[in-house]
Amino acid sequence: MRTKTGSLSQERRVLALDNISKFTGKGGVYQQYRPDYAADALLYLKEQLGIGPGAAVADVGSGTGIFTRQLLLLGAIVFAVEPNPDMRVEAERQLAAFPGFHSIAGRDSGTTLPDQSVNLVSAAQAFHWFEPAAFRQECRRILKPNGKVLLVWNQRDQSSPVNQVSKAVFAEYCPDFKGFSGAMSQRDARIENFFPNGYELLQFAYPIYYSREGYIGRSLSASYAILPDNPRYEPFVTALGQVFDQFQQDGKLLLSNTTVFHLGSVH
Repeated sequence: MRTKTGSLSQERRVLALDNISKFTGKGGVYQQYRPDYAADALLYLKEQLGIGPGAAVADVGSGTGIFTRQLLLLGAIVFAVEPNPDMRVEAERQLAAFPGFHSIAGRDSGTTLPDQSVNLVSAAQAFHWFEPAAFRQECRRILKPNGKVLLVWNQRDQSSPVNQVSKAVFAEYCPDFKGFSGAMSQRDARIENFFPNGYELLQFAYPIYYSREGYIGRSLSASYAILPDNPRYEPFVTALGQVFDQFQQDGKLLLSNTTVFHLGSVH
């Protein structure tokens, strides 16, 4: 007979595996159409946190390595920790030429990195998939003394008409859609609870302009986007094209966006 604790642990394992599989088959489209993060945000890491040559970063839930690349360009040594093989292989293909790049088959609760081995743990567009308590414990283990954790999102302006219409399309066609960025808010309770001693909230304006192909591709890269084998896939893509046509100007669609940092200690 399973105890309640055993049952809960099994449920968590099943949920974790389901979260990992959400991006299977999306490595290519994710890499091609997902945006990077505001240059001013990376400059902050360099100037205020000293993330540059000699600094070691664990980028957990690194996906295809979009944020990893920006850290590497600062000169950091980056351990890109990613559980999904499709995403990890794409990162390896893109970033193998960087001497500071290390691809790690690991996850939020088990990075496989040595104790007290990194100056910073980052999670870009990923924390909403994590089990916060297990991730906090792993961060405490691998961070050097005085090391910090950085949670990063590109967050859409929810009041923007184009984002409101896009949201309606996703809600209509994508059963797994719960909201952008895992429905995380800037003062989300999951973030508040993760940082026991508080954190800094930093925002960097980063408007993004998309071509028609780019907007549709960005939309299809979402974890909740249905795949081509779904019978509603073609109507879904058509609806996305109609959103672009409605709001584009001179062949470009502006998505109001901000790169958001949540930076703090977990010790």
